[in-house]
Amino acid sequence: MTLGPGLSKRYTPNMYRKLFIVSLVLTAVISGCATREFTIETARAGAERGDARAEFFLGKRCARGEGVPQDYAKAAEYFRQAAAQGYAPAENGLGALYVQGTGVSQDYTEAVKWFQQAAAKGDPRGELNLGRALEAGRGVVTNMAEAMEWYRRAAAQGLLEAELELGGIYLGGRGWPADYNMARTWYEKAAQQHSAIAINALGVIFEEGGPGVPKDLPKAVGCFRQAALAGDGKGLMNLGRMYLQGSGVPKDPVEAYKWFYLATRKSGGAGARHYLEQLEGKVHLDLDVPELTAEQRQEAIHRVNEFQASNRKSAEDGR
Repeated sequence: MTLGPGLSKRYTPNMYRKLFIVSLVLTAVISGCATREFTIETARAGAERGDARAEFFLGKRCARGEGVPQDYAKAAEYFRQAAAQGYAPAENGLGALYVQGTGVSQDYTEAVKWFQQAAAKGDPRGELNLGRALEAGRGVVTNMAEAMEWYRRAAAQGLLEAELELGGIYLGGRGWPADYNMARTWYEKAAQQHSAIAINALGVIFEEGGPGVPKDLPKAVGCFRQAALAGDGKGLMNLGRMYLQGSGVPKDPVEAYKWFYLATRKSGGAGARHYLEQLEGKVHLDLDVPELTAEQRQEAIHRVNEFQASNRKSAEDGR
């Protein structure tokens, strides 16, 4: 059975390039880097004394709008003050603002300059973002070999995003030879950090199989289920596919409907709508997808409600 239009089980190279700007800002500014604890007041006092960490702290707060009005121009000012003292996280943060053009004029070349300075100091996010710039050819000539080196350096420091980048690249299609063994290695490292994206990707690897990685459908189902239970949209959709196909589990279109339905409520799972519409008989694109009866659909929704109720109870018990 084909996946249908737009339902790739993994991210494509073009998707990575389109997400280049957003991903840099999310990893460099929103998530930030570790600094010692400040309050707004103590950080302001520290910034007046020229404390680079305090300036960086205030820059992050301004970028996020946490405790202060969101103000990217002010964030850029604080980052620049800290970067002037050679504080690598601020250099990386300033580069991210130049990529997006928030608080400063968009300038990829200037962004790369700051990423290079941060990376040269061993800042893992600077290394990651320099790798992304080199892969995408933004502000610098595309150089995949050099990008890989920076990704590896960041990943060697345990940076989850770098492990995910390497896993995705080794799956193939991003200007680098496919190597399922290496893809599995990096995704397993990311999975150890509880990344549902990585766990779902491992499911794809075990489902497809490849050189050095035997096809293992039950293991693929286990990965998809784990990712689904963590709320990953692609994991939910892929688990639904396995039940629809009877791959690694008994064929069960009703159970498939449940997982597809849940996937449409999650980021990354919008493609599951394609399957739901076929199971509901609204479209007929694939003869292998049956139309559910009214009773079957009612049972599927009952399973959805039971699953959601169980999740709510688990969340309440964990408080």
